[in-house]
Amino acid sequence: MINIGILEIHFHLKYLHTLIKICKTDETNVIVFTTKELFSRIETYIGDKSKYEFVLKDKNQSNSSYIKEVEEICNEKIDLLFVNTIQFSSIRSPLFFNFNPKSKMILTVHMTNHWLKQRFALPTKNIFRSIDANLSILLIRRLILPKYNAISVIYPPIKDFVLEKTNYKKPVLTLPFNFYDKKRKISKKRKDEKIVFVLPGLIEIYRRDYDLAIDVFEKLFKKYNKKITLWLLGKPVGSGGNRIISICEELKGKGYDIHYSNTFIPEEKYDEIISNCDIIFSPLNVIAKRDTGISEIYGKTEGSALPFEAIQYCKPLIVPEKFKVINEMKSSVLRYKSSEDLENTLIDIIEDKNKLAELKKKAVENSEKFSLENLQKYFKKEILDKIDDL
Repeated sequence: MINIGILEIHFHLKYLHTLIKICKTDETNVIVFTTKELFSRIETYIGDKSKYEFVLKDKNQSNSSYIKEVEEICNEKIDLLFVNTIQFSSIRSPLFFNFNPKSKMILTVHMTNHWLKQRFALPTKNIFRSIDANLSILLIRRLILPKYNAISVIYPPIKDFVLEKTNYKKPVLTLPFNFYDKKRKISKKRKDEKIVFVLPGLIEIYRRDYDLAIDVFEKLFKKYNKKITLWLLGKPVGSGGNRIISICEELKGKGYDIHYSNTFIPEEKYDEIISNCDIIFSPLNVIAKRDTGISEIYGKTEGSALPFEAIQYCKPLIVPEKFKVINEMKSSVLRYKSSEDLENTLIDIIEDKNKLAELKKKAVENSEKFSLENLQKYFKKEILDKIDDL
């Protein structure tokens, strides 16, 4: 048996759950290293916990002490360790400077420009963040990255970017953020004839163009209020997020069927709403400008959970044209160039029920390509069978 370790002490809970499921095969034992707090948030989704071993960090245990404990366990019995998240920061990343177990290691790189491409961070208004980013580039690339036998990215186009645009020479693997569970029940047609659109994710204005979305939907509500519903499925972040909520409140006051939340949406409620929607929509700002001075391009240099939510819930997806779409999803994805183009795209869906029905059918077919069984086949072929070559 091959002993697989998975380490996550920061966030990316869905990805932690995904790796736990993918890595557990007839050939493997899986040991999960995480905090008690994070474990409590995914515990109900894991299923039979006796299939795995969990080494949980207590609140009173320091991160450095816990990482040392993980290293000792890896030295004793882990053949391959997945490290999910190392935060790109000169303050947080030193936790991993001396972390060097004897096991083979694969690091998940979430932001490839930060980790692999950009030579230095350009100055920004937040000069301390720019300095921190430059220190991180220097220290992480010299003291952390060389220790890993391979990297993993969550989105296939990101792998293409790493191979074509960076100097990284070790293996680049692709393990997606989420998977399709064949046991999941596909939602049936509701009694309500309305088409339900869901815009998921935290309401952060640097991530998505909410002004464009609300402007377009306000026009649609004036004509199709009895035919459409819009959910903003995430809590507001900062003054920008609160401003968007204020606009939504105004639209609600006009009698439009728009829903939102001022607070965190519980996982069960989130799952219920998105499971019963008709289509997922996200006006992504494809270029994410951060105060580090380093930009990332969603779908090209940085992953987004969005495509995998569409896969997980078997839903069609609407995104900006510049967002790179996985080839296997193209038949269930609609893309737009401008607000006018988006408005026309949505009108087509509202007025042509057959078009929406076909999109939903394709979404189910495309999700099945990312079933747990298929991902485990990839895991065996590209990782387990090649572990000695890493």
